[in-house]
Amino acid sequence: MRNGHRRSALLALLILAACGTNANVHSSRADPIDSTATSGAPATTAPVDSTPSTDAPATTEPTNNGTLDWQTCDDPSVTDSTLECATLTVPLDYDNPSGDTIDMALIRVPATGDRKGAILFNPGGPGASTFDYVAAGGTTYTGALGTQDFDFVGFDPRGVERSNGIHCVTDEFLDRHLYIDGTPDTPEEQTLKDESEHGFVDACKAKYGDKLRFYSTVNTARDMDAIRVAMGDDQISYLGISYGTYLGATYATMFPDRVRAMVLDSVLESNGDTTKQSLETQLVGFEGAFQNWATWCQGDATCAFTTADVPARWDALKQKLDDTPITDTNGRVGNNATMERATIAALYSESDWPVLANALADAEGGDPKGILSIADSYNGRNDDGTFTTLFQSFPVISCASGLEPPLADDPEGLATELRAEAPRFAKDLTAADVTFETTQCDGIAPNVKPLALSYSGDGPIVLVGGTNDPATPIRWARKMLDELGPNARLVTSTGEGHGQLLANNCVTDIEGALLEDLTVPDADTVCEPDPLIAKPDWWDALPVPDGVSGVVQLPELATAVGAEPSVVFSEMRTTSASAKDVVAAYTESFKGAGLNEFDAPSTIPVDDTAQGTYTDGSKRAVVVIALGPKAFDDPELQRAKDEIPPNTT
Repeated sequence: MRNGHRRSALLALLILAACGTNANVHSSRADPIDSTATSGAPATTAPVDSTPSTDAPATTEPTNNGTLDWQTCDDPSVTDSTLECATLTVPLDYDNPSGDTIDMALIRVPATGDRKGAILFNPGGPGASTFDYVAAGGTTYTGALGTQDFDFVGFDPRGVERSNGIHCVTDEFLDRHLYIDGTPDTPEEQTLKDESEHGFVDACKAKYGDKLRFYSTVNTARDMDAIRVAMGDDQISYLGISYGTYLGATYATMFPDRVRAMVLDSVLESNGDTTKQSLETQLVGFEGAFQNWATWCQGDATCAFTTADVPARWDALKQKLDDTPITDTNGRVGNNATMERATIAALYSESDWPVLANALADAEGGDPKGILSIADSYNGRNDDGTFTTLFQSFPVISCASGLEPPLADDPEGLATELRAEAPRFAKDLTAADVTFETTQCDGIAPNVKPLALSYSGDGPIVLVGGTNDPATPIRWARKMLDELGPNARLVTSTGEGHGQLLANNCVTDIEGALLEDLTVPDADTVCEPDPLIAKPDWWDALPVPDGVSGVVQLPELATAVGAEPSVVFSEMRTTSASAKDVVAAYTESFKGAGLNEFDAPSTIPVDDTAQGTYTDGSKRAVVVIALGPKAFDDPELQRAKDEIPPNTT
């Protein structure tokens, strides 16, 4: 259910990408609460055309082209001293360049050696902070792609975080309406529902007025070209994921001659869809992903939620949490809405499947911390109750870009059809729900006509679509392929999840080859899932120091540190020893097994950690990573904190 409207949380149009766990960046997705809702008849104002102005051709140089003064980053989120930051001022309204401006925050992994150019990056949304993604994992991306001779550039798009981030309502308002029950059973629940429906839109109108229409995808594409000019490049390369694919295709449509190469991974293209197509694409996608998760859980004894009928157990828990919400030790409530949001979030990545199972089992036992943690990460809520701008920038950018679905001719009939096609995630769908996206935009940026996508440039474009991607099913990739023409090519991934960069070696290699040296994959290329790494036959003979536990299941931590089973074979244990002492103990124990330590860079650059890397000079290589109690205060590991007993390494 989507909060406040008895609607599925899936019905938000646009998706925040999964960008790969090796960069310690979690899969997540924007899904604004129903405080963004508004009601009433459609606005009667004339449509706003988001296509480039005819009296200012899209390919002209930006008026405010500036220069970039790259400096050492002073942002507290940046811990890698090799990264550089800059600010670029752009017009709020490109038709009025002398008017209000936006200071855009940029971050880059500088090119090494002979610089070949720049790769702009956007991980999705709309509303994701690309700055944060590059700060957390920029060097991981460039290393995996093999593009170190390019600047790898992230920027917070207009309306996001550091670039005039949208703040219509307070964090307290967002927190109060984050997981309200969309099917209220008490006066208190009804009050929250009522006050949520208009609060966000009314606050945005009061604070920003008609300026909200300038926070569009078209204007963000213009900002990208201003970045290109400020960097002194004739052309740019681009890597976009999820909504970032739509942004990239918009740039290619407006500035075709400026495209050197473009990767569009997990394609979103709902323009021109009927209301049914727009809504059912994701509803059916997540319904299928849920069944795949349930099948795995039923067949894997390590799944903490396993039973003979996992869907029935899930349904029963959801009803239980609707009837009787549960409270954690901090007084936060977990209910049916929290559980559904956590489930949706976990279905973005197969590596999160066991994390979801653990969280559901805990909720069944009365502890909501697990489902709250997953859902909070998905929604941009920090542990202290503050929020990123994701919730607020998402609906504004969507509406300003004309990305809401059209009004349905028969909303009640459509709701009935969708409930039949997606009986779990559309269970409570109503006629009002299927008109929600359009009616909320009436109060933000009404009647915007989206840009029709096309491409006439020579630079190659690779699109990636996943047959099991619930958030951006492959139908949209095939649709965009037809729109972008002969210089676009589709790669099909058959694995689970959303966002294949770093999650699939075949896809990552193809994306890197295109961006690095313009190597285009064969037509109809298919990438199968990476095989799992088998346990080495010598593994069980490795000595375990005294005071170290047996093997424990910590799926949240495995995801956080990038210990994917297709990348490494790993096991986890706990101890009361310090991180430094436990690595010293392993070093001594391994000597007797013929494994000697050698210097290697730390793979987890977090406080209160220690690492030892060992080899016997031939086939055996082992890395021991010890994470002390304070390590879990790091933002990238906070989701795993509840898995670990206090004062434990």
